[in-house]
Amino acid sequence: NSKTTLTSICFSSTACKDIPSDIFFLTDSSESISEEDFQKMKNFTKSVISKSSIGLDKVHVGFMQYSTNRRLEFDLTKHYNLEGMLNTIDVMEQMNEGTRTGRAITEVSQYFDAARGGRPWMKQWLVVITDGKSQDSVKEPAHALRAKGVVIHAIGVDKANRKELSEISGSSQRVFIENTFDALKELETKLALKFCEKDCKKTVEADIIFLVDGSESINKEHVVDNFNVSKEFAHVGLAQFSADPKHEFYLNTYNDKTKMIEHILNMNYKGGNTYLGEALDHIRDYFHESNGGRRDVPKNLVLITDGNSKDDVEDAAEALRKMGITIFAIAVGDVYYLQLLQITGTPEKVFNVENFDSLANIKTKIIDEICDTVLNQDSQKIQFPYFKW
Repeated sequence: NSKTTLTSICFSSTACKDIPSDIFFLTDSSESISEEDFQKMKNFTKSVISKSSIGLDKVHVGFMQYSTNRRLEFDLTKHYNLEGMLNTIDVMEQMNEGTRTGRAITEVSQYFDAARGGRPWMKQWLVVITDGKSQDSVKEPAHALRAKGVVIHAIGVDKANRKELSEISGSSQRVFIENTFDALKELETKLALKFCEKDCKKTVEADIIFLVDGSESINKEHVVDNFNVSKEFAHVGLAQFSADPKHEFYLNTYNDKTKMIEHILNMNYKGGNTYLGEALDHIRDYFHESNGGRRDVPKNLVLITDGNSKDDVEDAAEALRKMGITIFAIAVGDVYYLQLLQITGTPEKVFNVENFDSLANIKTKIIDEICDTVLNQDSQKIQFPYFKW
């Protein structure tokens, strides 16, 4: 079928089940860590791993030590059983050199790729544990890894630098700081729970508008082809943009999945240049009650673009966020990152893929991020009606 899926953001209670994931540990092995504390760090990682469901079709775990150099202990495909992992960690020897965390993050990044045994279509995590400030820059390597969809947790012990840990993780919510290696034990369950899928057996409401780049570089086969829309829970709207915005449908236009799909598959793509600032101004009306916006329901805008805007985006995006609208930006190809950051206001809401065929590889990460956002916006409504791609 020439109308392949670009993305299909829709909501299904059956889609939220425990899924496999990739977890990689990157642990500081520098000379500033005592032999006793090095053992405590090993015990911590073993305990966290032991709380995961390890297996060929379940959770995969990798482990790398770093100091001035790096030492891969095992990649994501080496062990599919817990015993093998724990035995390898037990015999692991400390490197006792300097602390080059940035270089280590760059080195470990490749192991999340499919070519090196990673499963980028699933949720992927990196856990960095360090006791001190890095001797090289961590900001760029960490950003590059997060741009691939890898979620990073940064754990600092003793003299670790909080600002640097935030640069690694991209969010203070994924930074943990302990005064001693003994205190790591308190983190074991907390970290393990971060890797668990949420319970989505109840429902939460959400209004979601898609703003899709209709420029000439996006052709007709790149469309949404399988919405599963719920009248009670998820309402969906859609507009295109290029030189000027093009209306497709409002939040209250379709409650019938079949008619929505028919509309999307028959869309004519506009062509022309990319004026995203104007489109962001235009899209505000889509969230109004007269167009189906609902009071006290989380409001989300999902932007999909493959080009840089020729007008300013910052003011228009800020106006949307001040209305309580959460913006997610999915960049296809080489798109100016700073511009996307101006739109979303936070790096966690920016996703990047090389081409439209790669969108399916990051769908779980986008789903989880939107799920987290909706759950945080309304903690009383426990379940997010998940996307079905």
